[in-house]
Amino acid sequence: MNTQDFLQQLSFERIDVSFAIVVGLSMIFAFIFLFGYFSKVKRTEAQAVISNTPGISIIVASRNAIKLLEQNLPNWLAQDYPHFEVIIANDRSTDNTPLYLIEQQQIHPKLKVVSLDADFVKMGGKKLAITLAIKKAQYHHFLLTDVDCTPSSDQWLKHMATQFTAEKNIVLGVAPIKTGKGFLAALIQHENLLTALHYLGLAASNKPYMGVGRNLAYTRKVYESVNGFSSHHHLPAGDDDLFVQEAANSSNTAVCINPDAFCYSEGPTNWKGYWKQKNRHMWVGKSYQSGVKQLLSIYPMAQLFFWIGIILWFALGTQWLWPTIAIIIKITPEWIVFYKKGKLLQMSKSIPMYPLFNLFESFWYVVTGINAFFTKKIIW
Repeated sequence: MNTQDFLQQLSFERIDVSFAIVVGLSMIFAFIFLFGYFSKVKRTEAQAVISNTPGISIIVASRNAIKLLEQNLPNWLAQDYPHFEVIIANDRSTDNTPLYLIEQQQIHPKLKVVSLDADFVKMGGKKLAITLAIKKAQYHHFLLTDVDCTPSSDQWLKHMATQFTAEKNIVLGVAPIKTGKGFLAALIQHENLLTALHYLGLAASNKPYMGVGRNLAYTRKVYESVNGFSSHHHLPAGDDDLFVQEAANSSNTAVCINPDAFCYSEGPTNWKGYWKQKNRHMWVGKSYQSGVKQLLSIYPMAQLFFWIGIILWFALGTQWLWPTIAIIIKITPEWIVFYKKGKLLQMSKSIPMYPLFNLFESFWYVVTGINAFFTKKIIW
């Protein structure tokens, strides 16, 4: 059969029109995020360091992580920046952390410590420890990270700090997840890339809604403007995303996207650890503001309706060619954008199989969302 005969046999019936409308509308909503938000995630550069660059207090939450402290403390203390200190917020550690920190304080004058006693503090330790660290800080600009996070270079602090301006009081950084090989490793990177594109892209579009505590900076002024973590102190999480959601607005938030300013951490290595972490993150999402939840639901729902429409179109439509063309039209630009942004953010393990992960994540999001909805309590 030649091309002309094949084209003459093509038909586009009423049922194809119905599927085309559903699939087309889903693509429009997905492309709004793709080109309206995700494409705005671009590399930033540090501004020139001048004499009045603000002093910074690096605040690190830690609990029973002596090995990680030994590994990362030298990296935090070695930052190339004129005025800073490092405050370890020791959250009820029962290992050798207190002794190690006492020893290090004798060596490093920039190092400070605040500690919570496990015998007296039973809940809300991390938020309380960070709160005490902020009270103890000598500077009015804070850069927060976690004990398992390794800065990519000694320029990390400089890049984050110089994004502050008279108007910008919150700086959202990037925290790539390191993973091994296999499907789970690629899935974790795909999800973290998608999360990063959402919060960085929306912030770049003056719609900030969250940050990650592994790489987040803000001022004392903005912290005090919302009374710190008081509105969500009863929750075991939210010191990053819920705080930013409450404190950020269209004019006070900047992003810092530079490979020299990333903070790396290890991702889950098995499905049990992944499921526990995923459930925690989804569970905290239930406490998001209603408007934010509605906004964040648009992209995954558009993906879900697209793939449901495509599957039904293949099964019930008159020609396999139409849904195939729709897939090509949608996936091609998405694949290109995710390739570029995954390379920039150093989370690109899933990119070679992006269409598969796009399909899988569309239905997986529903499964994890339902599970988190019915989960009443989370053990952090």
